[in-house]
This record gives sequence, structure tokens and C-alpha cells, in this order.
Amino acid sequence: MIRKTGILGGTFDPIHNGHLALAEAAGKLYNLDEILLLPAAVPPHKKEVISSFSDRVAMIEIAVSNRTALTLSTLEHLLPTPSYTIDTLRYLLDHSGHLVEFFFITGADTFLDILSWKEYPELLRLIHFIVFSRKGCDNEKLYKLFEQLGYQQKKDAWYSRTSPKWIYCSSVTPPSVSSSEIRKRVAKGFSVDKHLPEGVCEYIQQHEIYSVR
Repeated sequence: MIRKTGILGGTFDPIHNGHLALAEAAGKLYNLDEILLLPAAVPPHKKEVISSFSDRVAMIEIAVSNRTALTLSTLEHLLPTPSYTIDTLRYLLDHSGHLVEFFFITGADTFLDILSWKEYPELLRLIHFIVFSRKGCDNEKLYKLFEQLGYQQKKDAWYSRTSPKWIYCSSVTPPSVSSSEIRKRVAKGFSVDKHLPEGVCEYIQQHEIYSVR
């Protein structure tokens, strides 16, 4: 039986409830067997990462400790940097055999930048995408991009004659939470408890992450 595995990548600096809601919604909507949370070791599109890889991993471990469908993967820490999605996916495909089908989970705002991703045509050929609308996202712009990439719509999914993989669209909108906003609030001494999984806020406070020194 083919195992359906979702991938949610990102800096996770820090991981927050929006990330978890996105992952869990994808799992339920598309019947995924598991979801990998893949923190980037050196993200190519970020000018800076505030906290260390080990701190970001520790916060994810806390966040997924009571969520059996979510699994932390530190794979990108072992691969060459910067952490490109295509390189990570090729490694996963090479080491997973033919019994795993991968689904890349992302927000619409992130997918709109896909033309800047390394080897994006090959990425679209190798993996399904699950794209969630974001508050304020221009879906018409998103759909035009799908068409530009050679996809045609079939209900809430898009297919291409040149790729065996689909792009699935969901109108489920996860909580609007921003890691950068959380970092700013922590630096100013404001509460962020409602935006973070249980235990993550305590870790940030104990290790003085994001605090102004």
C-alpha cells in the first residue's frame, strides 16, 4: 500500500499554532498517513535566522510531543546548505522506495514565489502540492500562475499533461500567525501564549530566545 506523506517545511522560528493548523488540516483533508515537519538548516530565501537550528528543533519537538500524526525531521541539517526543497525531496525519494507518495504543504503566498525556487519544474514533476489560501490572498493571481505553469482546473485540484503530480487547493484558512510578529512581541515583552503550542512559550522564556539583550 502506498503511504501518503505530507511535508511542511520552513524556518519555524518559532513554530506556532498556524503551522500546526496547516499541517493537521492537510492531513485530514487529504488523508495523509503522516506529516514531516522539516526545519530548514540554512533557508535560501531568508536573510537571517534568529535562533539556532538546535533551538528551533527543540521547540518543534515540544510542539509535536502529543501529536502522533506529526513527525520532526532534521534531515536538512545533514544535507548541503543552503536548504533547497528539491535537494531534500530527491534525498527522500531516493531513501523511501516506491511505496511513499509525497505532498508538499504550503500557503498560497509562498506558492506564488515558486518561480524563484531552485529547479521548480522538476519539483512540480516529483511531488504533489497542497496549497492553502491565506487571508487576503489573491486567488485569481494564484490560478493564473497555475495556468502559466501549464495546469488545468478540475474542481478543487489542478493537473498538468506534463506532470503526474497534482496541485490541490483548499479554501480552509489556518490561523493568521506570523513568526516574525511573534519574535517582535517577545522582544517587547508582550504575551504570545495564545499563538504558540503548549510548552514552546516556556522554552523561549527559559532560553531567552528573541529577547533584547
